[in-house]
Formats: sequence, C-alpha cells, structure tokens
Amino acid sequence: MTVQIYESRYKDQPALTIETSLVCAQYLPHVGGKLCSLRYRPLALEVLVQRPGDRYRIAPYDGDYVDQGECSGLDDMFPTIDRCYYDRYPWQGTPIPDHGEVWSIPWSAALQQDRLHLITHGVRFPYRLEKWISFTQVATLHTAYRLTNLSPYPFDFIWAAHPMFTLEEGAELRLPQGIEQIVTAFSVSGRLGGYGDEHAWPVATLADGSPRDLRRIGPKSTQDAEKYYIKGKLPAGWCELTYPQSKLSLRLEFPVEQVPYLGVLPNEGGWQNLYNIFLEPASGMLDRLDVARLHRQHSTVQGGGTVEWHLAIGLSEIPAL
Repeated sequence: MTVQIYESRYKDQPALTIETSLVCAQYLPHVGGKLCSLRYRPLALEVLVQRPGDRYRIAPYDGDYVDQGECSGLDDMFPTIDRCYYDRYPWQGTPIPDHGEVWSIPWSAALQQDRLHLITHGVRFPYRLEKWISFTQVATLHTAYRLTNLSPYPFDFIWAAHPMFTLEEGAELRLPQGIEQIVTAFSVSGRLGGYGDEHAWPVATLADGSPRDLRRIGPKSTQDAEKYYIKGKLPAGWCELTYPQSKLSLRLEFPVEQVPYLGVLPNEGGWQNLYNIFLEPASGMLDRLDVARLHRQHSTVQGGGTVEWHLAIGLSEIPAL
C-alpha cells in the first residue's frame, strides 16, 4: 500500500492531503484540524458535506458553530458538544464554547513517514489533544487520539466525532445487535418527542402513533431532522451506512471501552435544506458535559494522566448480487 502526504489547498485555506489509490482525505490544520474532504476515488464520490463558495468560513474562538462556522466535513467536538459551564473544582463556572474548544482553534502539524501528526492545546483548560492520521488499509482512514491532562486535577470531558456525511435516497443505517432503545436529544417537528424521551429501536412509535423504521433514512422531501442517542453503552464499537444507488458502504469503528456512546442525526432536509447524516461516536451522552456527568455518562482523564482512543472510517463497494 502506497500512502502519499502533501501540501494542498482547500478553498482559500492551506491544507494537507493524505491519500492512497482508493481514498483521498484532506485536512485543515490551522482550522480545528478539520477533515474537510473525504473522497472514494473509484466512484469519484465525496462522502462529506461540502459548502458552496471559494472562501472558507472561519469562526472565532467561542463562536457559534452553525451561525459562524462552515458546517461541513468532520470536526472534533471536545470537551463538550452543547455550550455549558464546567461544574467541578478547580474550573467550576468556566464557560465551555459551543461544540467545544478544538474545532475553532489552530492545530500544529507534522509529517511522520506515512502519517500525519496534529496537536493542539486547551484555551480555558490545561490539556493537550493529539491525533495521528494514517491508513491501516488502502480504504480505511484511521485516526488515533491521545488526550493528556496537564494539570494535577481530574478533568471531565466529552469527545465526539462530528462528521456530516452526505445522503442519497434509500440509505440505510446498521448498528450492532442488542440495541433496544434510543433517547431523543431534539426533534425539529416533534415526531420523536422532546429531550430525554425514549423510543424503541429499530422501529419507533412517533408522536402521532405511527411506526418509523429508524434504519431507513427518509427522502429530503421529508423536510425534518432529529438527533437521538442509543440508550446506554453500545454493545460493540461500530456503525455502518449503506448507499444503495452508489453501491458504497461506509463504516465507522471505535473502541467501545473509551467511546461507548453513539449519537445519530439524520437531516432529511429539515436543517438548512441539506440532506446529510451525522454519525457521532462519543465518550458521553446527550451533548452537555454537565448533564452527562450528573448521569455518570461522561469521561474523565486523571491529573497528569492520558486517555487514548481511535476512529476508523472504512469505505468499500457493496458487492453486486
């Protein structure tokens, strides 16, 4: 397997590209270390949402992700998803930005043979977050993370991937066996109820009493969107999306011991008229660090300690029947 890494451009921003003969991934080190583009070359298919225009929208630190950010590609959310306040000593009362700190701050980059090393540091909290990007197989992009607590005090956090994968009609979501319930984070139309409401998986009973198979993504004409979490810890660390028209399979894999939760946000045209899905492996539940900690559904790195995890994105073609 041959891996190439080189400097490139994404819109008006300097970028770094890492690629094999099958997959091309492009990063913005100076803009959150963002994975801005992921293309499966045999099908000439871009699997991450791209925004129009030739200028990238750079949000300020502590800015609003939706109103000020580019809202595309894949960002890291850390140490929270929703804006909230840290509520433990010695940082109690410290505000945590929307979608966390690291998506809007610069990362430094270094090339290490056939992998990229990106690193950043906390602004309001003393931590170092690193990621090593490589290909473990010709069509599997692998990101290894290491979080280091630079203080002597325990530090609570949520990390979540924030990929905006494109959709096509007929797309289907596959999850591990053993999942029985989901918990609503939000529902634009209210069909999945309100925050904290629970429903059966894979067939939920909607607010109007009708059944909905959550594995089958509706068309863009649905004009709706919602986010839910799998209730509790996952039985296994993976999820998969299939595209029947493109004959593509997209699979995420992650270590369930360190990343035990999964958020799912199918956007069927109900948000910004986009047709996409967010698949968010996460180390905590329901978007807010303070709420997750109250329910003991968060992660902690001990004083002076480290925590490691990874995320693999595998692309492959569905075999013809």
